[in-house]
Amino acid sequence: MISFISRPLRIVALVVLLGAVGGAWWVWQGAQTSTAVEATDAVSEFRTADSTPDVAPRPGVPAAGVYRYRVTGEEAAGTGVLSAERPLPAEAVYIISPTAEGYHEDLRFSQEHVEEARFRVDPAGTTAEWRRTKVTFVGIGADTRDDVVPAALDHPRPMKAGDEWGGDYQLGELAVSYTAKVTGTGTATVDGRTVRTVTYRTDATFEGPTPGTRTDIVVFAPALSLPVSWSIDQTTGGASDFTISADMELVSGTPER
Repeated sequence: MISFISRPLRIVALVVLLGAVGGAWWVWQGAQTSTAVEATDAVSEFRTADSTPDVAPRPGVPAAGVYRYRVTGEEAAGTGVLSAERPLPAEAVYIISPTAEGYHEDLRFSQEHVEEARFRVDPAGTTAEWRRTKVTFVGIGADTRDDVVPAALDHPRPMKAGDEWGGDYQLGELAVSYTAKVTGTGTATVDGRTVRTVTYRTDATFEGPTPGTRTDIVVFAPALSLPVSWSIDQTTGGASDFTISADMELVSGTPER
């Protein structure tokens, strides 16, 4: 979930796209925009799929439902003049579904950019078991799902200032190395009440088809098992460069369902 070490994105080179499509200008223009995900649609989808009793979640698992995050930022793909940059929609939706061992998350920056993961939760913390990334520009891109081998600690429980963790894992053909550290503690106001927060930073490097780096800075509310805010900065290469810079702020700690 929070230390969002997702698979670097295998974006098909825009030079191929522009060489294959006659209306290059129209294609380029379309690549500059994202399609927002409507929270009402996500709630309807959640209600159709959800069979979870309406009970309090166990420790370390966020309450089930659909959360919204205010977002500022942009993402880009391609190289040189044959590149496209688009702003991220003003809101992202974050869908939480409990599982027998933890929970499934579905983060939708846009209809073109979706991140999913399955997490195991135990007294030691939250561990990622698999991840899915979908990113497209005008329908061209990638949609991949891979096991995290071995499963990797996303964040421990509890966390205190100075805690550090990290490791190495394989995500399909990609080798990931990461380190994380709690950099501070504090409080935040969520739904009119004060909650304790823990801030931690995760730095990851990727080797393989899409080499690069990613940094996540997360303000996490243990009482909610949710990020109150987090920032993402990622740059990867390979067949086509990809970058994303995003800042996210939780709208409400009470999910819609």
